[in-house]
Amino acid sequence: MKRVIAAAALAAAAFFGYRYCDGSYAPEKTYKEFAEEMLRRHYDSAATMTEGLSAQDLAKAGTQEKIGAGPAMFQTLFPSHFNIESRTATNLGVTLHAVQTVLFNPPGVESAVRPAMYATLNQTVTLRKTPDGWKVTSFENKFDRMDSLTAR
Repeated sequence: MKRVIAAAALAAAAFFGYRYCDGSYAPEKTYKEFAEEMLRRHYDSAATMTEGLSAQDLAKAGTQEKIGAGPAMFQTLFPSHFNIESRTATNLGVTLHAVQTVLFNPPGVESAVRPAMYATLNQTVTLRKTPDGWKVTSFENKFDRMDSLTAR
């Protein structure tokens, strides 16, 4: 009998733990995956993570297009860093205000170990829970600044 009660308590804890993580971390995970796809100009892949946004809509809000001279500026891209500044639950889902720090090497600078430059973008993204998981319903991408990492 004690084993049955312990198993039921463990199952309940796992269920509530999953529900908590799904509501707390899943939107942020989806946003980060989406932002990386946008950075790498994989608009078709990013569009599969959205609801109501086409690849053409996403190309207009593209990350590389917002930074400096555009895609020609990026020779090597490194994984981004993210800072979620605020998270607001609404009746439409979850709205995140975040800063994406893009790390990259410009043309002529080769280093596989560390990036030479960074750019920061202020992003606002709204996500909604669907039967297929969290989906991006709106995305705003504003360039903040760019500089060399040595100046940081």
